[in-house]
Amino acid sequence: MPEALVSVRGLLSDRRFLRAMESGFPLYMEYQVALRQSRSMFDRTVSEWAWEYVVLYDPVRRVYVVEDPEGTEELAGQADLRNRLGRVYVVQFQPDRPGLYYYKARVNARTLSDADVDEAFAWLRGEDQDSARLRRPGVVTRTARRLLVRFAPLPRISLEARTADFVWR
Repeated sequence: MPEALVSVRGLLSDRRFLRAMESGFPLYMEYQVALRQSRSMFDRTVSEWAWEYVVLYDPVRRVYVVEDPEGTEELAGQADLRNRLGRVYVVQFQPDRPGLYYYKARVNARTLSDADVDEAFAWLRGEDQDSARLRRPGVVTRTARRLLVRFAPLPRISLEARTADFVWR
């Protein structure tokens, strides 16, 4: 069965990610993989899988902490963190009918989340975090958040790739 291999290598060669983590910003890693069917007009998404994790730096113990839905993992240094970020994920989906298919993957790495921006805006407005979470942000707030996340001098990268087409019979 065809599979997609998803991995991010060399992310930490951009020292801005390490400097941001050492300054207290978490690193958010978001992965999305989709099996798509090639068609003449519009390709069809057959299956999708998404997962994410957060990397935090603990300056007191000098360890990196990876938090994902399965739990928490402590890494002793930058070499261990490089290995963890470079982990290869194998994703397999079975097509639902014969045809021409491909996998499409997207990985986003950033050091500022929407929740972080919302907390900063709430703090600037003098609100506590609990009341800010209950209120849904309006159009202006969402637009300001997108602009701040996009143009802040914090590192972010978005990677996208697709496999070659394959035939499923």
